[in-house]
Amino acid sequence: MTVDAQRIKDDDDAIRAALTALKTATGIPVAMYGTLLADNRLQITQWIGLRTPALQNLTIEQGCGVGGRVVTTRRAVGVSDYTRANVISHEYDKVIQDEGLHSVVAVPVIVQREIRGVLYVGVHSTVRLGDKVIEEVTLTARTLEQDLAVNSAMRRADGGKAPAKPGRVMNGAEWEQVRSTHSKLRMLANRVEDEALRKELEQLCDQMVSPVRVKQSTKLSARELDVLSCVALGHTNVEAAEEMGIGAETVKSYLRSVMRKLGAHTRYEAVNAARRIGALP
Repeated sequence: MTVDAQRIKDDDDAIRAALTALKTATGIPVAMYGTLLADNRLQITQWIGLRTPALQNLTIEQGCGVGGRVVTTRRAVGVSDYTRANVISHEYDKVIQDEGLHSVVAVPVIVQREIRGVLYVGVHSTVRLGDKVIEEVTLTARTLEQDLAVNSAMRRADGGKAPAKPGRVMNGAEWEQVRSTHSKLRMLANRVEDEALRKELEQLCDQMVSPVRVKQSTKLSARELDVLSCVALGHTNVEAAEEMGIGAETVKSYLRSVMRKLGAHTRYEAVNAARRIGALP
């Protein structure tokens, strides 16, 4: 197998796993991935749950429709009635109607600050896809970003050659296990009084994200990372406070500081931003 063929296969496997995990986690019938082409157009290259061929392999012009807006703004976009939505252009209303989709959510997949594609979910009914769905799609996109970044890192480490025995890409559930272990290690380090041992545990935490670490322009303190690790596992402020042995108001203070440093508006945006810069797995 050639280097390019192996690269495509590795990335396709990661995308397929992300689509499957997303459909399983949300119960939403349609999940798709649009690959960003060299000319900044998108092409729907993988899908699950489509009823017709209308969207299969569809090429989307730059800036058009939901996907084009996601690429332009680099932000998630959700519409509850595609053909009537005023936040997007409507070049693709016919194919959307042919497929019978109503609500659509799309999230960018960004690796090393470059958009690689767009992750979509959609439903064939007038059900509105709320914030929880957007959050789930966003978290799946972040997991996919990790997988694609690891694939790239493995290829670079191999000098651009296809490995003789290519490693298996971890799926979404396995990445969640890594993230859970990372958070538990940080909490364990907090309870260790021996400074040398605590630093060693913190170094192990750093090593868990080092394969996809990029140069950080924002420095987060150890306590700020602890709070983010708890938030990434879905803990409330009270639960994070109990885990860390501090007050809930102190947790809020750390979160405000983190959100300010990362330019995030919500706790989940802060987690995603921290993952982008390699501060969390």
